[in-house]
Amino acid sequence: MVNLDPAIHPRIDEEKTVRNALDEVDAFVVSVDSDLHMDEVQTDWAKLTGQSHAEYCGRGWMNAIHGDDIDGTKSEWRRAETGKYAFVRVHRIRDCDGELQRWATKAAPQLDEQGEIASWTVLHVRTNNSQQSQRDPTEAHSSVHIPPLEYSAVLDQLGEGVIVTDAMGQISFVNEAAYALHGVRNLEVDPENYTESYRLFTEEGDPYPTLELPLARAVLRGETVVDERWRIRRPDGSEVLAIGTARPLYDDQGQQLGAVLTMRDDTARHAAEEQLALLNETLETRVNEALDERALVEEALLQAQKMEAVGQLTGGIAHDFNNLLTVISGSIQLLELRLANVDDEKVGRNMTNIGAAAKRAAALTQRLLAFSRRQSLVPHPTDLNALISDVGDMIQRTIGEHIVFGSDLDESIGPIFIDSHQLENVLLNLALNARDAMPAGGQLRFKTEAISVGEHHSDLMPGDYAMISVIDTGTGMDEETIGRAFEPFFTTKEVGKGTGLGLSMIYGFAKQSGGHVEIASEPGVGTTITLYLPAHSEGENA
Repeated sequence: MVNLDPAIHPRIDEEKTVRNALDEVDAFVVSVDSDLHMDEVQTDWAKLTGQSHAEYCGRGWMNAIHGDDIDGTKSEWRRAETGKYAFVRVHRIRDCDGELQRWATKAAPQLDEQGEIASWTVLHVRTNNSQQSQRDPTEAHSSVHIPPLEYSAVLDQLGEGVIVTDAMGQISFVNEAAYALHGVRNLEVDPENYTESYRLFTEEGDPYPTLELPLARAVLRGETVVDERWRIRRPDGSEVLAIGTARPLYDDQGQQLGAVLTMRDDTARHAAEEQLALLNETLETRVNEALDERALVEEALLQAQKMEAVGQLTGGIAHDFNNLLTVISGSIQLLELRLANVDDEKVGRNMTNIGAAAKRAAALTQRLLAFSRRQSLVPHPTDLNALISDVGDMIQRTIGEHIVFGSDLDESIGPIFIDSHQLENVLLNLALNARDAMPAGGQLRFKTEAISVGEHHSDLMPGDYAMISVIDTGTGMDEETIGRAFEPFFTTKEVGKGTGLGLSMIYGFAKQSGGHVEIASEPGVGTTITLYLPAHSEGENA
C-alpha cells in the first residue's frame, strides 16, 4: 500500500532506505499542509479508507478516524504544533470494508526557511491484525519482532531493566529486571500512555509528563537522555526510585528503529546520598556542639579537680590546726584554774578573750573540716519536713521581720539518712546568706520534693533523694560568682562581714552525706540553692 510517486513524495523517493523499510511492513506515508488539509492526491489513503478525493480533501480525511479517537489525535497535534516536534498517536481507522483497524501514526513537521511549519509528513503503520487482536498486551510473546542489532543491545544489558520500543514508540519488549522494577509488563503501550500504564511519577511525587519521559524523548525526538530519575509506584503500593538512560536505536542505514531504555533501582543509593548531604550540611553544627559539650565537660572536670585539691589542702591544714587548738584550749583551761584566785581584772579579761578566740578558731576549723569532708557525722533517719518546721521559728527570728518566710513541703517525702544537727546548721547558714542578699526586704521560701535520679545524672548515684530548695528574691549572682561560690574563703561580702566558709561548708556536708548541691541565680532576680540528700533505706543504721 506504499505510494512512492516522486511527484507526490520527493523526499521519500530520495531515501531508498525508507522505501526498503516500508516495503517490509504494512505502512504508507501521506502529507498534510500546516492547516492539516490533505489537498494533494493520497492514493494510499484512498485505498485504505475507500474515501474519494472529494471526501478526504481538506480535513475530510479525519472522518475516517473513529469518533472516540479523533479528539485525542487533534489535541496531540495542537501540542506538537506549538512545540514543533514529532509525535506518535495510535488511533482506529475505518477501512473501505467498514472494519476498524488500529494504526500507529507518527507525524513529523517539515519546517520552512523561517523555521515555521510548512507541512507534515505522516507515517502510518498497521499495529493490529486478526492474531494480534486476540493477544493479551500485558503478556510477553515470542512474535515481537526485534531486529538483530536491537536484540544484541538488550542482551548486553540484561543485568538492568530494559524496555524497547518500535519506531512508532510502542513498547515491544520488557525484560525481567524491568518487570521486577515496575511490577507490570505492559506491551503495545503508546508513548502517550507510558505514565499511566507504568505508574510513573517525578521525584517529588507528581505524575510524570508523558512527553518528557526519557523513553518518549528518545523515540519521538531522537534525544539521548542520561541518568534521569523518576518514581515507580507498583501495583502493591510500594515505590521505587529508578534511574535510567534512554537512547534512540538506528539500523545500518541510520534509520531510527525505535528506542531502548535501561534502568536500575536507585532507591538505596539516592537515600544514602541524601543522608550524606544532610550529614555534610550539619557537620559543622555537630562539630561545634561536640566541642561546646567537651568544653563544658572539661570545665566541670577542672572545677571538680580544683575543689578536690583545695579540699585536700584545707583538710590537712584544718587537721593540724585542730591539733594545735587542742593544746591551746587545754593550756587556757589550766591557766584559768591556776589564776582562779588572782584578783586581777585585767588578767581575767585577757583570759576570757583568749578562750573566746580559741572557740572561734575551733568553729572555723570545723567548717574547714566540713568542706574537706573530714568532719565527724552521725547520720540517722530524719523527717525532713518536721526538721524544717522545727527550725522555722528560729529562722524567722534570725532573718528579721522585713523578710517574709514561708515553706512548701512535699508530704510524700519519706525519711532521709542525714546528720540532723549539721543539716540544721546548713539551713540556718543558707537563711543568713539569703538575709544578707535582701537588705531592703524580700521573700525566702524553703521547698521540698521527693525525686528519683537515674543513670544520666553526673553528680549523683542512681536512687531516691529528697530535694531541698532555698529560694530568695535577693540581689543574685553572676556566672563568675556562681563558679567560685563554693571555694573556701571566697566571699562577696565586705571585710569583716563574712569568712567565705558558709557555702563551702554546705558543699562539703552535701558531698560527705552522699548528696549534691547546685546554685541557680540571676542578678537582680534572686538565688535558688538546691540540696539533694539521700533517702533512708531499710538497710541503713543510725
